[in-house]
Amino acid sequence: MTRNTTRPRLQPRRGQVGPLGHYWFLIFEHAPDLHALTKSCQQTIDTAYFDLTPMDGLHLTLDRIAHDGASTPEQLKLIATAARRTCQDLATFTMTMERITNLRGAIGFIASPEKHVHTLRDALRAATLSVLPDAPVKDSSSLPHVTIAYPMYEGLAAKAAATVERIDPTSGGVEVTVVEAVMVALERREFSYSWDVAVRIPLAR
Repeated sequence: MTRNTTRPRLQPRRGQVGPLGHYWFLIFEHAPDLHALTKSCQQTIDTAYFDLTPMDGLHLTLDRIAHDGASTPEQLKLIATAARRTCQDLATFTMTMERITNLRGAIGFIASPEKHVHTLRDALRAATLSVLPDAPVKDSSSLPHVTIAYPMYEGLAAKAAATVERIDPTSGGVEVTVVEAVMVALERREFSYSWDVAVRIPLAR
């Protein structure tokens, strides 16, 4: 892992710190191959510029449910019930972390196949909207991804791209089996994120 004791003179990364609300995630508690690949890639990342994602912080954001304070426990319970019903016929699937890339200044793996991720996202979104018709669902043009390092400063896209170029180009190809989605209460820390799992939604075996 590259370390630099000289702090760069850059603008700290902006963004709301604290509770963000409830989201649908995929998390990777039991993915040793992904953990091993992540640790290997992180050895090349300069921690003077990037905050490394711990293994228990690896996640893939599927959708937003509600901003902090904009939903009640009863509404979240109804959404979870609807999600279980919607997802009971969705089969588990295998996802591949195909390549590492610059994610607008962050560094992470692109996950495929995209269609399976979007099918699950759409099912969970339907459950959310059945209870909260005006939910601030997350319309994103980004490919499904798992971030392994977050920028600590603004304007690090070029440095992230250069870092990706130094990482072994054969990195990737690790498979992860998706057996559930989770509803989380998400919080942003200084540079990265933490969460508490509120509900687990199993997929059909």
